[in-house]
Amino acid sequence: MKRNRDTAAIIVAGGKGLRFGGKVRKQYLHLNGRPIVWWSLRAFEKSPSVGAIVLVAPGEDVQRLRLKIRGWKFRKFLAVVAGGATRADSVREGLSAVPESCRYVAVHDAVRPLVKPETIERVIQAARRSKAALAACPSKDTVKLANGGGYIHSTPSRDKVWLAQTPQVFERRLLKRASRNGKNASVTDDAMLVERLGVKVKLVESPADNIKITRPIDLELAKCIASA
Repeated sequence: MKRNRDTAAIIVAGGKGLRFGGKVRKQYLHLNGRPIVWWSLRAFEKSPSVGAIVLVAPGEDVQRLRLKIRGWKFRKFLAVVAGGATRADSVREGLSAVPESCRYVAVHDAVRPLVKPETIERVIQAARRSKAALAACPSKDTVKLANGGGYIHSTPSRDKVWLAQTPQVFERRLLKRASRNGKNASVTDDAMLVERLGVKVKLVESPADNIKITRPIDLELAKCIASA
């Protein structure tokens, strides 16, 4: 591993991804001629600080993806591993394949295909300084917090509201400890597990076009952005 390649990337594609209504998982749908997951892998392939890439996929897809990825000829690719029942479980499985020589781990949603290597690098650099960092976009909208009855409880100041994205980068030992301690916790991203340890996580401003593809309209938007 080269001197500055101290980070392993875990690309999480372990979900069923069938909310598009078809039989093809969304991470395998094509974006301008390539599968969505290919775009995410390529971004980390081009990131100078990344020395290894682990792809977490549904168990039934592992063998097929191993063969497919050979044809993509990514030099940094390390392994395809089967995911778990939850995202946290999938990240835990990915961590098991990360080399001990990697001090940091970047966790990224496979369905955020437009992430730029420059964004990845800035989050990694922030994690090197603070142990934990994530890409995030300042909210442009006013956010309302609701009570249990569906009425507004409060309106936080907009300059304090950020929309979490990925990658999220952590010291490997820190993420392993957070993952172990939060094994049965209900969380929606990896930063939440680290926050529960009392660790401060640094926000790194990321472009709004680092979108997550969850609906058909998101894929159409991604096609426009990728073609621009």
